[in-house]
Amino acid sequence: MSPEKVRAFPIDRQLFLVREVAAKLCSLHGETATSFWRAKASELLDLVVGSGRDRTAASDEVRRFFLAVQREMSAGTVAETMPVLSA
Repeated sequence: MSPEKVRAFPIDRQLFLVREVAAKLCSLHGETATSFWRAKASELLDLVVGSGRDRTAASDEVRRFFLAVQREMSAGTVAETMPVLSA
């Protein structure tokens, strides 16, 4: 298959990443949470643009990712999906 026909899996459907970011955001508050999200959104935007999407389409994909994270957080499943570690 030629490279121009290969599409990256949308980030909003990468459940592990959505849950990981949701769990992190649930543990942060205020400006710390805002800073974390801005850094993560910038990182994801660069990743999607780097995979060949134009900036507008990449921004839309990051927006959909954020909505997926919000749905995960509001569903209340974040704490349930985190592994329990013991010493």
